[in-house]
Amino acid sequence: MNFARCVFLMIVLVLYIFTPHIEAIKADGATEALINSICIENEDYGFCNKIIHEKLKAPTATIKELTSLIIYTTMDQASDTYIFIDNILREWPVPKEPTGLKTCHEVYNRETNSFLEIRFLFSKGEYERMGEAILSTAKILEDCRGDFLIPPYKEPLLEKKRVMRILITMSAVSGHMIKNDKASLISSVVTAQLFNI
Repeated sequence: MNFARCVFLMIVLVLYIFTPHIEAIKADGATEALINSICIENEDYGFCNKIIHEKLKAPTATIKELTSLIIYTTMDQASDTYIFIDNILREWPVPKEPTGLKTCHEVYNRETNSFLEIRFLFSKGEYERMGEAILSTAKILEDCRGDFLIPPYKEPLLEKKRVMRILITMSAVSGHMIKNDKASLISSVVTAQLFNI
């Protein structure tokens, strides 16, 4: 084995050892049933299920704990997307789609602020108002078209918007479950209200 190959293998080994590995926690039966009730209402069941399992801290979780996890994840996604757009606007002060990009920038600012309010309402147990606030975020998101090219990416905001839509749906479904003190839902009770289904 030559020297370069040895160095390469050592670097790969070091990176593997020091890179944090996200391992999904295996949920217990009751928790898995709650996760299924949330994700079955979503446009992408697999993505929904993966997100929750990656964020779970223990095998057992109540609907309130799952809702908290989902709300924090949604707020993080909105904030990360806002920062992503902000960085693009700084790198390319005159993008090809300045109006659309600035509109999306404002949308994700509003989404971040809305989910800060939603988190506050959740912490106070004001589930009715929390549900109304979540439903309003779906309408806010519609204002960001996102189908424009941003070099070197190819329509990155479309995927970010899809993820945000999934997270909003997850928030709405779990919030509805808490508000109505139900462990499961009849299909499309909430999702029909979200994105004009």
